[in-house]
Amino acid sequence: MDKIIGFCGLVCTECPTYLATVNDDEALRKATAAKWSEMYKSDIKPENIKCNGCTTPGIKFHHCTECEMRICGIAKGVKNCGRCGDYPCAKIEAFLKYVPDAKAVLDEENRAR
Repeated sequence: MDKIIGFCGLVCTECPTYLATVNDDEALRKATAAKWSEMYKSDIKPENIKCNGCTTPGIKFHHCTECEMRICGIAKGVKNCGRCGDYPCAKIEAFLKYVPDAKAVLDEENRAR
């Protein structure tokens, strides 16, 4: 499976929502919904755990459809934020403070630009 890197640097192909979708894994869907509901103090239903990846055609997890980094990346026509000429901008820097693994991915993408 080819690695899908989201606009924000998270690796979609490692995300449990993506994995539950491509493997049609109902147990993973339920576990992810329960975990994320607790983590994010939200009511996420197993039927909402579906996504084909941030940068690919097809269904997206709800949060991904409204992600400001994804919306910006699409508008700029870049593969991901690391490939953007404005990287790192204020939007992505705020997010990356909490997700150092995503920063490492985007830094690598930026070097490959």
